[in-house]
Amino acid sequence: MNIEQRVDAAVEELLPDLLSYTQKIVSFPSTAGQEWEAQQYVSAMLRERGFTVDMWEPDVGKLREDYSFFTGSRPTFQGSPNVVGTRKGSGGGRSLLVDGHVDVVPAENTEEWSTPPFAGTIQGNRIVGRGVSDMKCTHALLFFCADVLEKLQLRLKGDLLFASVIDEETGGAGTLACAQRGYHADAALLPEPVSMAVCPAGQGVSYFKIFVKGKAFHGGARYYGVSAIEKAMDVVKAVNQLEEARTARLAHPLYRNLPTPFTINIGTIRGGEWPSMVAGEVVLEGRFGVAPQESILEARADLENCLLCLGETDPWFKEHPPRVEWTANFLQSGEIPAEHPFVRTLAADYEAVCGKQPQISGTPFGTDAGTLIRLANTPAVVFGPGSCAHNVDEGMDIETLKTYARIFIRTVIHWCGVEELP
Repeated sequence: MNIEQRVDAAVEELLPDLLSYTQKIVSFPSTAGQEWEAQQYVSAMLRERGFTVDMWEPDVGKLREDYSFFTGSRPTFQGSPNVVGTRKGSGGGRSLLVDGHVDVVPAENTEEWSTPPFAGTIQGNRIVGRGVSDMKCTHALLFFCADVLEKLQLRLKGDLLFASVIDEETGGAGTLACAQRGYHADAALLPEPVSMAVCPAGQGVSYFKIFVKGKAFHGGARYYGVSAIEKAMDVVKAVNQLEEARTARLAHPLYRNLPTPFTINIGTIRGGEWPSMVAGEVVLEGRFGVAPQESILEARADLENCLLCLGETDPWFKEHPPRVEWTANFLQSGEIPAEHPFVRTLAADYEAVCGKQPQISGTPFGTDAGTLIRLANTPAVVFGPGSCAHNVDEGMDIETLKTYARIFIRTVIHWCGVEELP
């Protein structure tokens, strides 16, 4: 048998271990601020497989000092460490960084789940649990890949790095701190839930608040006041127009099938103090999509300029311009050429396993890939097996996980290079 056939046989034989690793990492309810225990487990599993482990808590002050776009989700990451494992190759190969976030969103509405959310329950041909798809299967696959290489007595030529990062769901500080610490590689793979599309382009995300001022007055004489609610409606209209203009200006070939690929979504609105008062202030909160070809600061400037322009036609806005505040999430956008050697390697391995060419597209959501591309000088591709996230009964078909494991291990071998141990 050739190496690929041996990999397939080992995946089949050791599949129960892959499922067990997935169940174990899912069992840690590692929501924001609760990652410590999960990261201790990850560190131990990496050390057992010959990785040198670096564990540290990102420094909010240093991140804010080094990166002007940084808007932290918390005042400190004490008790929320990053973990990076490095297994040196024998030499002469290319390095690969696998990036997976250990933090998960809360499992709300637990009464609607068919199984306890953090049990990692196997239901027929599926494994169900918070984080199975997004994206703790990455951790299980990395451990499993090391096991398969050991079983087959194969040694990688290039270095293999694994970054188990925090804060992806609530900001992006984990991978940003890895870049700040100097971690990089010849390529990076992020197994986010994109239904095994190969994504060399990824959008970014920045959350915002817009503060709209009015003039409070008694509702019985509201004509003496200025309603912040009515002014907020003007702001929403302007933001929608900005979204349309950006959709045309930032058209991207890997997003051509989406009507509005880089959305500006206003998700909450709060304002007013009393039914019989003219509202003196309204606060709009939302999500700003960042195109792959623009920086997060360039994207933010679009919204800031849009709000300033309101004063050109409205005297109230000229004297009381809406104020924007950039909040927690700051995931970078980024892209690499679709012809990049790592993209070609992934696509070839997908085709060899699945018998068809993969879909080449851009991510429909923000990920840590842009941080690696822009700030760690590391070409990054999002390619993962999941197709659902943040939902009740999050899970994955076991056959899909097995298929992805075959592609994943092939890609590690083909990219890094491999030699037989004596």
